[in-house]
Amino acid sequence: MIKVYFYSIINQLNCMLLIKIDPSTQTIEAVETNGQLNDLYRIIGCRTIDVCARQSNGDALTVDDEALLDEPQPPAFMFNGYGPLHGVALLTGCDEEGETVEPTMSLASVERAIQWRGHIHTEPFMAFIAL
Repeated sequence: MIKVYFYSIINQLNCMLLIKIDPSTQTIEAVETNGQLNDLYRIIGCRTIDVCARQSNGDALTVDDEALLDEPQPPAFMFNGYGPLHGVALLTGCDEEGETVEPTMSLASVERAIQWRGHIHTEPFMAFIAL
């Protein structure tokens, strides 16, 4: 009953729970957010973001778009075969309108999907794909 009540309060406050992945501490935790861009910047600790590692259920990782430009680069991890991904990431969901919502994956399934890579270097690159 307490868990249902807690989620009810969060929904009334226009808040949601996202999953934060921090390779520096090798931790995975639920974090409360309003889902707005400035709040995602604050939680990740960045000024630009990218969305990657899209899953078939609509979940995806929001990451620091400039993490590969840092020297030294932040620690990295792999996520369901995607990566290496450097720095803090947020697992989010997506609704029919493309808005950020709570992810479908559980903390336990995220834990199984991660392989910590530690301090490795990844060469930045950019690719353009014609549609």
